[in-house]
Parts: sequence; C-alpha cells; structure tokens
Amino acid sequence: MAFSQLALANVSVTAKGAKMAMLTDGAERCYYTFAEPTRCPFGPSNFDKDPNATRQNLDIRVSGDAAAFFDGLDAWAVDYICAHSERLFKKSLTLAQVRDSYHPCLRKAPGYDPLLRTKLNVAGTRRACRFWGPGGDEREGPADWREAELTPHVHVSHLWLMGGSCGLVVNVCDMLVSEAARSFPFGQIGRGE
Repeated sequence: MAFSQLALANVSVTAKGAKMAMLTDGAERCYYTFAEPTRCPFGPSNFDKDPNATRQNLDIRVSGDAAAFFDGLDAWAVDYICAHSERLFKKSLTLAQVRDSYHPCLRKAPGYDPLLRTKLNVAGTRRACRFWGPGGDEREGPADWREAELTPHVHVSHLWLMGGSCGLVVNVCDMLVSEAARSFPFGQIGRGE
C-alpha cells in the first residue's frame, strides 16, 4: 500500500463524546493481512480487567514485513498529522509536538519483537472478529492464545483524539488460527499393580 494515498477525514464526535477522524486510502478502507503467522504473548484483555467486555485489547507480535508496514504507517501518521494539525487539532503543531502526543501502533521494548496494539470485538457483537481454521472453516477463538499461531487480517479504521494525545486504531477483523493438537502427557497410568 502506498501511504501517500492515505488521508484522515475531518474530526467528528461520536455519541459518547469521543473525537475521531476516519482513515481512508481514497477508494476504500485501509486493511492489512499478515504474510506470516505470528503469536500473541497474552490473550485479549481490557483496562477494567472485565472478561465479559465486548471490546478487548490484543497485543500481537510483529516482525519482518508487518513491522515494516506499521513502522511506515506510524511515520506517515506523524508527518500527516503535523501537516494537517490546524484542521485536526484546531492549532498548528510542530513535528516534535506531534511526536510527543502520538501513540504509535507499535510498542517496542529492547530484546523483543514489537507488539502491535489492536482492538478485538468479541463474538455476538457488531463487527465481531471471525476466527478461521487452516481448512477455511469458521471456528472459535484459540483455547490458549499464547500457544496458537495466528495470521491476523486487520483494519486501520481511524485516528482517535483525546486531549492533546492521538493514535491510530487497528481492529482485528479476521484471524486464521492454527493450534497444536494436545494429548495426555502421561501415557498409560497404571493402577500400581
């Protein structure tokens, strides 16, 4: 995808009072499908630690092409926001100010592949993430998120704005899931005969 085709719409306010600017590539939505399977070091969670919440956070390990794509997207976003800060923030911001206020898609820590911050809508909700098996059959989410190999298909939907901070929202739309078969690890257990 050519980042030069991306654009942020004017800021709008949701019914709940959140500010956002939709992201488009001029013709359609901005999607990205991982070329290779990856893993999640933790399962879905949310700020309130409510397992029944309908919208969860999910950190996905990225490397290779996916890391390059989201690094490029973050760099584009910072430059774009700086160039359009008057329209988006109602004031002119310097590149340094935008870098200080922008929350990148990728979180980086020394010694680890970066983590992509995503949102995941659970089953039974509008725009729920769909899970697929290797044969193309629809299935439930992974039994153990840390052990499963996952190939995400994500939608970068919009820029959120809160106070002086902002960042892009990455929603997981679909997830190809591959899990190793589990078997009883103890073999045949005798009765002590």
